[in-house]
Amino acid sequence: MKEELKFSFEFFPSKNAEDEVAAWKSLKKLESFDPQFYSVTFGAGGGERIKTDSFVKKIKKESNVPVAGHLTCVDMSKDEINDIAVNWFEKGIKRIVALRGDVRKPGEQYKPHPDGYKNAADMTAGLKKLANFDISVAGYPEIHPDSKNKELDLDNLKRKVDAGADRIITQFFFDENIFLKFRDDIAKQGIKIQLLPGIMPIQNYKRVKNFSNKCGTSVPAWIEKEFEGSEDNPDVQKMIGSSIATDLVKKLQKEGVNEFHFYTLNKYELSYAVCSRLKSYKNFLKIKKEKEKGEIRI
Repeated sequence: MKEELKFSFEFFPSKNAEDEVAAWKSLKKLESFDPQFYSVTFGAGGGERIKTDSFVKKIKKESNVPVAGHLTCVDMSKDEINDIAVNWFEKGIKRIVALRGDVRKPGEQYKPHPDGYKNAADMTAGLKKLANFDISVAGYPEIHPDSKNKELDLDNLKRKVDAGADRIITQFFFDENIFLKFRDDIAKQGIKIQLLPGIMPIQNYKRVKNFSNKCGTSVPAWIEKEFEGSEDNPDVQKMIGSSIATDLVKKLQKEGVNEFHFYTLNKYELSYAVCSRLKSYKNFLKIKKEKEKGEIRI
């Protein structure tokens, strides 16, 4: 019997009140899919951190969906990170996405805070000592941009898992074979925790292409070809992006993957469209299978 299709969704703190209203609308729209959790990214700088804290607590208070707050090592001491985590735990927020975090300026090398956690593995171990947190960590099917090679990247992931991580959420990708190879690679490392594929429905091709270049995600030539001539037509781009994401998830379903983490960019439309199509597709397959068995007549 196939497992039920499950989803989770990532949001980021809004810059202003208008954007927050739009983000909240998106969050509430996606509640109809009974998400496993929402995650909220953690920005650099005190002001951004306050926004993350506020948004995480609002979700906890006003939504029935569990929320996972991101925490990063960048520019923070252990005490600062621990204080946020303990405060969340006391408020009933027991899920955390533990990340090393990105440097503020392109080209800079990451340097841990002198009194901080060295990396995500170190943070994961520290948070697990504080309380019984459910901790997600990041996985990179095409390796982290700062990693010298795949072997070192997998070693780093193994350290995060050994430190107590409960699941891995991957960087987004556009080729199912890249994810499946990554799944095989981590299995060879003895990693057995939950692996969630990160799905980025393309809303704006140029923006996603630039972001992909920065984070080391390859964009297949056929996808670039799909978007040719659509530069001035955002609606067409969204239709193409929705179709590509839906097909990617369907291919992964055939390989036994049943839970997916969507990077929403605070806009529900594409994630909503993809998840709706997937739910309909799943029901279609169920009816088709029952018909073939002679259990129902259509």
